Amino acid sequence: MGKSPVQETVDSWIEGWNQHDIDKIMENYAETAELYDPKIKEIYPETLTLVGKENIKKYYEIILKVFPQIKIKPLGLWIKNHEALLEYYIYTAEDAKADVISKFYMNKENKIQGHFVYYGLSYKEAKEEDKNK
Repeated sequence: MGKSPVQETVDSWIEGWNQHDIDKIMENYAETAELYDPKIKEIYPETLTLVGKENIKKYYEIILKVFPQIKIKPLGLWIKNHEALLEYYIYTAEDAKADVISKFYMNKENKIQGHFVYYGLSYKEAKEEDKNK
């Protein structure tokens, strides 16, 4: 049995990041897509949300320039209808990673319409942090 269209979109999005291919990343977004990411505020202090494929592309181009070694390592993917929840490590350098969850809402063409990004510690990191207190 093959992959679902939603999984194909998420896999393509991951491949785009790992290949540092902005066009491959962006081909997975709808023209009217919305991105919510708390890190947006570091570049655009007035907002946490970007609307429109072109605005998201400009933001991602900055990310790729600032973190030229960026890589994504998927940890788990859960799909329900046209929604996907992806847990992954994002490596901004060989020894610098963050635990991230992305929630994707796909449109009828299986393009990302809504993308919400959440950052946190992994279970292991949280346990280590508790030990250090």
